[in-house]
Amino acid sequence: MPDFFVKLNGRIDRRSPRDEGDPTSPVLRENWISRDGKLSKPLGHEAVITGLSGIPRWEGRYNTVESSVVSPKSFVYTEDGVIYVLDDALGTASEAKALLNTNAYPNHVLFKTGSQNKLFFVDGEFMYSHDGNNDNLFLKVDLDDADGNSVAPIDLIEHKDRLFVISKTKMFVSKNLQPTVFDDATDSLEIVVGSGKGTNLALRKLEDRLYILNTEGIFILDGDVISALASTFEVRLVDDRKIIAGRTAVAVEKAIVFLADDYELWSWDGSMAQMLSFELKLKDFIFQNRAMLDKAVAVYDNNFYKMSFVENGAVEPNLEVWWDAFENKIDIVRGRHVSSYMKTDSTIETEYTELGQSNANTIMRDSRGFDFGGVAIASRIRSRDLTIKKGFNLRFLAFYFQFLPTGIRSLTIKYLLDGRLSNPTGAHANWSQSLRGETKTLGFIEIKNQAQATGRVRPKIKYSRGESIAFEISESVKGQQSDFLGIGIDYLAKQRSKGITIGA
Repeated sequence: MPDFFVKLNGRIDRRSPRDEGDPTSPVLRENWISRDGKLSKPLGHEAVITGLSGIPRWEGRYNTVESSVVSPKSFVYTEDGVIYVLDDALGTASEAKALLNTNAYPNHVLFKTGSQNKLFFVDGEFMYSHDGNNDNLFLKVDLDDADGNSVAPIDLIEHKDRLFVISKTKMFVSKNLQPTVFDDATDSLEIVVGSGKGTNLALRKLEDRLYILNTEGIFILDGDVISALASTFEVRLVDDRKIIAGRTAVAVEKAIVFLADDYELWSWDGSMAQMLSFELKLKDFIFQNRAMLDKAVAVYDNNFYKMSFVENGAVEPNLEVWWDAFENKIDIVRGRHVSSYMKTDSTIETEYTELGQSNANTIMRDSRGFDFGGVAIASRIRSRDLTIKKGFNLRFLAFYFQFLPTGIRSLTIKYLLDGRLSNPTGAHANWSQSLRGETKTLGFIEIKNQAQATGRVRPKIKYSRGESIAFEISESVKGQQSDFLGIGIDYLAKQRSKGITIGA
């Protein structure tokens, strides 16, 4: 066993000084996902639909459990105002409706009445319905306010057999079991949320309770909405935490996660709001511009909350944060360029996820292969400055990097002594680590002998002395799969140099 062993699977910590804090918490980690006690590279994705006329901003899945309705099918909206119906098997996209609101960020919901499922779609200008039939028609739904003005809907949700729709200023409640009727004198309603000075950005449900996320805070719909509406419920403020990007609000397990107005991730569990990205300092990455924030989008997939957003200096979503709902950790994924997410309903069909691409006008199937659309996944991790024995100078004798054997490829490892005071370069401070593992040969058969790579590296004497050490692992190789367990270190501890008395 090595004298010291450290994993780098803690939370990314960009707040604590580099020579302080939890040694398992690296200062940088990109395209390494921390879960189940190890770090793994994310799976890749491959193109299934190419040649769309614009960047995909929304993708939705129509499905139903009734055999009499044609299902399932996927639709995508592109920024030039076109909805396509997709055929993943053939890799084709056919235009279903054009001349919609351009540069929109749509939302949709499925609503079941009797044996019929309908998909309702809003593009920030109008609302449309689709009944699942092969004609793929999207029919406009009339939605006017009390003054007769056309409503510009931005989000919608089904709740208690009613369709709830929000514009930036109001919420509209449909008649019971009639999701296209919003003008019933006794059984539909128009509501101003809060003071009316804030902006509605999202509708989400948590344990069958409806919340309106607004720039004034989080509001809840209280009361019985099955009976006649006006006297049976109220909308009231339950938390002052303010959302900043509507499509980042996603229900995860027993909470709603969203990007708040401090540009950090927050969760709301129905009683308390909690910051999730404190150590990461997410606000340092995000382009804090209204037009850029509107492009942010999120999904809950494989127990990860994944949010794609525009990084400082970029113009389209190019960076993701993945928050692990089980382990409460955040990782950074770079290179997927996600402009929209679509996840299928695992209770109805095979579960999979598709991604719209912000840099290629393409739809990708997630969790395929080990590259991002044929491009190598560039991964990097940088540890803290590890002070293994405070108050001592150390002679580092050997390093043991433990990887699960995943193939014949290699990756590059570097180290730095004493943080910024020493930065060795060249061949003395880096090496190539094989991921093949140890094997034994029996005749013509090669047998894997170890569950992990156990080779050790010995630094030269002049590149082995210091009070602290930091490691950096990086690679960008096509088809590379890696599972990293941790670093073992052998060392000798020596007292600091003796003091010298000077003066009279």
